Amino acid sequence: MKMTLPHTRENAQSMVESSLHKGSPRIDVHCHVIPEEFWKASDDGDSWFGASLVSKNESHYIDADARFAGPVEPNWRLSVDERISLMDSIGVDIQVVSTPPYFFNYHLSAREGQKSARTINEGLLDMVSQKPDRFSALATLPFQDVNYAVKELEWAMASGMKGAELCTHVNGLNYDDESLWPVFEAAEDLGAFLFFHPHNPAGKDRMTNYYTANTIGNPLENTIAISSIISGGVLDKFPQIDLCFSHGGGYASFGAPRIDRGYKVREEAGLNLSQIPSDYLKSIYYDCLTHGHKELSFLVNRVGADRVMLGSDFPFDMGLDSPVDWVKSSELISETEKDLIVGGNAHRVLNF
Repeated sequence: MKMTLPHTRENAQSMVESSLHKGSPRIDVHCHVIPEEFWKASDDGDSWFGASLVSKNESHYIDADARFAGPVEPNWRLSVDERISLMDSIGVDIQVVSTPPYFFNYHLSAREGQKSARTINEGLLDMVSQKPDRFSALATLPFQDVNYAVKELEWAMASGMKGAELCTHVNGLNYDDESLWPVFEAAEDLGAFLFFHPHNPAGKDRMTNYYTANTIGNPLENTIAISSIISGGVLDKFPQIDLCFSHGGGYASFGAPRIDRGYKVREEAGLNLSQIPSDYLKSIYYDCLTHGHKELSFLVNRVGADRVMLGSDFPFDMGLDSPVDWVKSSELISETEKDLIVGGNAHRVLNF
């Protein structure tokens, strides 16, 4: 496994030299860009790989992969200059941009999935090329075909992307399924950063009201994915891989003692593990999107400040409007920890 320092508050200070550079940029690793090709198709009244813009209750929504996203807000379609102006106003120096999860398009055929992924990735690269000092990008992969996914990741890294954004499952398959592991092998070899984002959460048929498919389902999805990766032995097989989970990793850090209990009393819970499950949490990265300072402090105490990065979920309503200020305003973590979160860790891990 990766070597990590014990996750004490004192050790955060010892990581300043390696993780925090004087004047390091404030880097938001969880930012979305809706593909411009989708907007162009919508302007012409057309769909784009099955996704379309629809009107509902006097608002516009994106109908993609059997999900309505919206209502559409003006900041969903900003020019590069408009986006930078907004970033400046909230103190973000660099956005690491990726597609919204409803454009993962894993439900398409392999060939169509490859085409949509390449179109999305080329669009992200075009955005980065306009302001490379303010943007970097994570690719989307056609994961319905693992061979295509590996090739797209290789192309993305050769093109200057930082890694890839993955769904928390692949059409219902969890990441303990070894048929998916060639992507992990390629990511480790290439030094690719893999950022996991939930979509179509487990149990969504029981979460049809009150927006709970998002508020409850998305953190649940992250938790299931982390559990399958740890319990499936992924981190032992690929000890140098850099994995990061959105939404603070869901409930994983809070549920760790129960998972550890299962490991101690049930043989099947530890078949693939070389240490207790909670120790593996310190080999994963997380964004800070916990929506509460107590919860952020808990995450930092559980995994270490060197494992948490700034993540806003821009431009969507369930994100942080001013992520740097939100982290900086916490009275429960130290100034050193805040600096690591808002930029130091991403600066180190993503090689800015």
